[in-house]
Amino acid sequence: MIKIYNKIILILVFCSFVSFSKTNENLKLEKLIIFSRHGLRTPLVRPDSDVAKATPYEWNKWNNKPGNLATKGVIMETYFGQYINEWLTEKKFLSQGECPNKEEIYVYTNSFQRTIATGESIINGLFPGCGIKAEYKMKIGEMDPVFNPVVRRDDKEFQEKALAELNIKGANKKLKAAYEILENVVDYKNSELCLKENKCKFSDEIKMTYQKGKNPGIKGDITLGTHLTDTLLVEYYAEFPLEKIANGNIKTNKEWQEINKIKNIRGELMRGGKYISKHIAYPLINVINNEVTNPNHKVTILVGHDSNIVPLLSALEVKEYTLEKQYETTPIGGKVFFEIWKDEKSNQRKVKVEYVYQTAEQLRNGTVLSLKNPPKHTVLEMKNCKTDKDGFCSYNDFQKILKNIVVYCTQNLGHKIGGAVFMS
Repeated sequence: MIKIYNKIILILVFCSFVSFSKTNENLKLEKLIIFSRHGLRTPLVRPDSDVAKATPYEWNKWNNKPGNLATKGVIMETYFGQYINEWLTEKKFLSQGECPNKEEIYVYTNSFQRTIATGESIINGLFPGCGIKAEYKMKIGEMDPVFNPVVRRDDKEFQEKALAELNIKGANKKLKAAYEILENVVDYKNSELCLKENKCKFSDEIKMTYQKGKNPGIKGDITLGTHLTDTLLVEYYAEFPLEKIANGNIKTNKEWQEINKIKNIRGELMRGGKYISKHIAYPLINVINNEVTNPNHKVTILVGHDSNIVPLLSALEVKEYTLEKQYETTPIGGKVFFEIWKDEKSNQRKVKVEYVYQTAEQLRNGTVLSLKNPPKHTVLEMKNCKTDKDGFCSYNDFQKILKNIVVYCTQNLGHKIGGAVFMS
């Protein structure tokens, strides 16, 4: 009986494999749009800020300026570009060793050193020696409106709807354990903030404010906790000795996971609401919408920040996802792939959306990426674009989602559609 049962299982698995192969053998990758967070950077805050006052331990010294792409970040993004080249070659989208037509490649980054350098590093790995350049439109250090994750309305209706989405009590409940671990990790009780300013425990008080043309305001110790966590994490990725990261006080993956909840939750509170995310992500979604139907571009690479990815995925109503072996919900150097596939037999198009990212261990170890040692791929599913068993959803539904957001924001924000996108 057991032998018969096992044979049945094998037959079912074989049939499933055959079905999968027949279903996908006609699919051809037609277009790839990538939104990439910049690669490994130095800490955003200076060592003389409250981050220094929050711990008696000394922070590690960096050779690069605050917020700039680290030397290792250049290397890791080049590896990522090499992997994408291998992946596209395997999909028969690129010809091995050949440069594509320059007119078919579009690379557009925010005008910060870390985003420009990330774009250039990806290109150097993906299209080495092909003379393809990353485009940026503002002075270096000046925020491009397309990538600027700011509030674009601040009237009473907007304020009420944005605040109504927030579950600050629920957030604080999740943050309680994370705060306790972080306090122990940085030895907060012996810090200058505690000994001189009597700030010895992280407060759960959070207040949100919205002002047109500004980042969503969030007041409370969650911001200090985010800066501390971010600084610890980039030190970890940069391969500083573990005993020199907060005196070696982080012992387990669970501790890394817990303290990173602070940063992840702060990002969601600021820009992750379904209502506010459309307002914030609109200029970027407008660019993606135009790129989906652009007949000239086969590969589009956009490089920005985690503060772009959070509202982008929320506006698209991407369902809750888990990134295996990562601490961040929007990992440094992580990339959202929007893949347009065409069934050459039926002439129908499908879309697959994937989060492609390096694990925490790959980032720490400086792992060379390849098809044999790839980054992780996690399929993302949108509420209004149901995926099949292979992770594909309807191209028409995907287009409809993008267009609905563009129309909604045009009507509610008064943005000009077509050509350049400007902040209102």
